[in-house]
Amino acid sequence: MNEAVRNPATPTNGPANAPIIEIENLSISFFTRKGEIPAVMDFSCTVMPGEAMGIVGESGCGKSTVSLGIMRDLSNIGKIVGGKIKFQGKDMGELSD
Repeated sequence: MNEAVRNPATPTNGPANAPIIEIENLSISFFTRKGEIPAVMDFSCTVMPGEAMGIVGESGCGKSTVSLGIMRDLSNIGKIVGGKIKFQGKDMGELSD
């Protein structure tokens, strides 16, 4: 999960130079009775208007965990323990559920 392929297209609205989504050093852990299990460490990416991004990798590397973390839909044992997720410039960690 450390390589990006960009295929820019023409933006449809909004400022062309402002990212749609920015993820900076996202870290996610699961907490069990035996302690913390780090699942994703320092994931970063930026998606600009007109771009599409896919997350690919081997089974168990954290693709679904990253996606669920972005949507703030981790189970009750999963928690974002570091990093920032911004959607259209707004820090998602500062928004209410």
